[in-house]
Amino acid sequence: MRIGVTGANGFVGGYLLTALKDAGHDVVALVRSATGLDRASVDEVVTIPTIDGRTEVETLTAALEGLDCIVHLAARVHVMNAELDDKAFADVNVEGSLRLFDAAQEAGVERFVFLSSVKAAAERSGEKPLTSDDAPAPEDAYGRSKLEAERRLSALAAGSACKLVILRPAFVYGWPPAGNFRTVIKAVAKGIPLPLSAIRNARDMTYAGNLADAICAACSADGLLDAPYFVSDGTPVSTPDLFKGVGAALGRPARLFHVPVSLLRLAGALTGRSAAIARLTENFVVDTGPFIRDARWQPPYKMSEGLNAVAEAWQAAKRAGPDRT
Repeated sequence: MRIGVTGANGFVGGYLLTALKDAGHDVVALVRSATGLDRASVDEVVTIPTIDGRTEVETLTAALEGLDCIVHLAARVHVMNAELDDKAFADVNVEGSLRLFDAAQEAGVERFVFLSSVKAAAERSGEKPLTSDDAPAPEDAYGRSKLEAERRLSALAAGSACKLVILRPAFVYGWPPAGNFRTVIKAVAKGIPLPLSAIRNARDMTYAGNLADAICAACSADGLLDAPYFVSDGTPVSTPDLFKGVGAALGRPARLFHVPVSLLRLAGALTGRSAAIARLTENFVVDTGPFIRDARWQPPYKMSEGLNAVAEAWQAAKRAGPDRT
């Protein structure tokens, strides 16, 4: 297949290009700039403008000519503590995605794979895994924009010759680390004592290598339905076990001590960090069974293998210079 990838030089894109190339596909990188692009993993680079509510569909249509499938990774991404409103996210994540789908239809592209997010569904799962049948409850502008994009793309795709596939990955980790995951690595690497050993929760995560493989499967699998699919490593992990796993990968013990969860939540309320404490203590598990069944897919990497790969890259970057980590 000839597969185009928007956001090809982004975090997930770096993993996806390799996965697509290894699977024997012709890969076209659709990017604003080729900076940071892995040229060895692409057959062609096509320069496109920023994809938002002002982008001309005709321009995008010309860029998509000859593709069998388009994977839409480019987005305004979630950034912790960023003060961006719904309009800023919707302009790119909703309106831009709709224009790209219109262009895909005009260009005769047969499949459109949209990378959404678990945040379109919720921020927690309770005792049971989230499913696509659960009423969505996004809590921030990013999650709301992804949910709105899902809904409006689904409406456009109804009856269209261009098949829409929506993937909702759980928290994605890999190299280079960012956000909370970067914080975890640095805390363990520095041996910082953390009051986390009392936490008994379960949270799904997705190694970027597994996500790339899932996207690759979504490009060609028969029998995929219109409902959004959750993707994860398949084995939920508790917060303490995540820190211990990172420690094992880095060759350093995670220094965890016991503080009751009730006190952690109280401290979060008093310091205005309730959301951060919730992410550390609550369950967030998703049902990946439908995608495993319909795509006939299994995650190729265990979490330990993903963490080991990140740790090796972290150590190599550290040897190259302190500013690399």
